[in-house]
Amino acid sequence: MLYIVTKLVTEGQQKAFSIIGASEDKKRAASIAAEVYKDYNKNASFQNIEMITEWLATRQNYSFRKDKDHRLQLAITSLEGEVQPEEKQLVFSAAAEEEELMRRVSQALFEGKHTAERGPKAQTHSCPLES
Repeated sequence: MLYIVTKLVTEGQQKAFSIIGASEDKKRAASIAAEVYKDYNKNASFQNIEMITEWLATRQNYSFRKDKDHRLQLAITSLEGEVQPEEKQLVFSAAAEEEELMRRVSQALFEGKHTAERGPKAQTHSCPLES
């Protein structure tokens, strides 16, 4: 099996996607990705880098945000020489975070309105106030 290491760097409205490397060993791929993280976050401690390496080896993705406008996303994609299933084909979504936030807010508002329209069965209980 081959493990492909990729990164997506977001700085403001700029996005840069890169293939960093590949390895036949998952732990080696995780250490390659951790090196990218170490270069991106100059203040990272040795323990932090070790934790990130372990996280990447198990979860195969990691996202680090310096601030509102700067973000590093790392991913390790495993390939076995055939076409990936559709749910594994997407490595990163380049949708703007504001769009994702608005989608989630709209969904929450719809769900809240739907719950409110259910009627008297959905009762709310509160503690009485004493004056």
